[in-house]
Amino acid sequence: RLREVPLPPLGPDDVLVEMIASPVNPADLNMIEGTYPIRPGAFPAIGGNEGLGRVMRIGERVRESLATRYPMESNNGDAFSPDALAKGAPLHVVTAEPGCGTWRTHAVVPASKLRTLQRGTEPASVLPGANAHEPYLEELAQMSVNVQTAWRMLNDFATLTPTQATVVLNAPTSAVGRAAIQLCKHRGVDVVALLRPRPTHEAFAADANRLIELGASHVFADDGAAHRSVEARAQLANLPPVRLALNGVGGASCVNVSSMLAKDGVVVTYGGMSKQPVGVPTGSAIFKNVSARGFWLTRWLEDRRMEEETAVNTDPGVRPWAHGAFMAPPDSAYARGERAAMGNECERLIRAGALNLPTRRVGLEEACEVIGEGASV
Repeated sequence: RLREVPLPPLGPDDVLVEMIASPVNPADLNMIEGTYPIRPGAFPAIGGNEGLGRVMRIGERVRESLATRYPMESNNGDAFSPDALAKGAPLHVVTAEPGCGTWRTHAVVPASKLRTLQRGTEPASVLPGANAHEPYLEELAQMSVNVQTAWRMLNDFATLTPTQATVVLNAPTSAVGRAAIQLCKHRGVDVVALLRPRPTHEAFAADANRLIELGASHVFADDGAAHRSVEARAQLANLPPVRLALNGVGGASCVNVSSMLAKDGVVVTYGGMSKQPVGVPTGSAIFKNVSARGFWLTRWLEDRRMEEETAVNTDPGVRPWAHGAFMAPPDSAYARGERAAMGNECERLIRAGALNLPTRRVGLEEACEVIGEGASV
């Protein structure tokens, strides 16, 4: 339900953010159901794991550190004062890790949980708090979870060389699926999509054509038979071997994508929308040495964060957030690490128009109804 709650005090290491856009993902709904590994620390809780907002105020220690680190930009700290942040060039942020509770108008968030966007080119929106010079509000608001999940799976589980490998995936119209298709297109890698049957042939054709426009090489019905037809086999024979399968559904759909893998291929499960167990055909496991893996971005981010902290010579005078994503200095462990490299590249591709993640834009009041329906906004 929607209601007004008081903001907590702004701590010295905190940031006050005016939220501009926050998506609704399946994982968000799982948290509400109590079936997700991340649980709210207290109740009543605020949902939403990712989003984009504008910085309105920063805690004293954050401001002092930024004024020292960026003396030319800060002009003795004035650029990071409340008045300067409100009237000057906006400083936009996205969540750097889940659990921030982004379904609200304003939030006080530890700086360590935020990542600043590039300054000078700001997201566009008809909503308050954003600038109207760039049309990628929805994509930037989703870059912390969906885009980075697709990015990591394409990087970490198989060598995807153009003309040498093909990717197959189910749930292709999901945010992760659409991001994966477009990332494969950007890299010159063929991708085959298995799309659930629609109520009519026309509806299926419309969605399939849209996936082709995004970069899919072929789209087959995810019914267990379409990808085995004579015509489909002939089309697949002209593609490189399928080295990687991305599974966001589970059950029979996972069996379908797994069955298309070549020798030593791997199926990576990142979701289970069917709520059915993951399956790999017996023949694929025995005769093709197909393997099954799982991926959870939250775990990956936590592992990388711990690696970065281990690489830092601890200085009692440096606050924990200074090693994280919020305006990190270029010589920091974070700036040199995999988290920053992934975030920077995903942001660059979004700003270049290479990633398109269309969504349905609604206000908070309507979102309460949409969330109850389990839809994506």
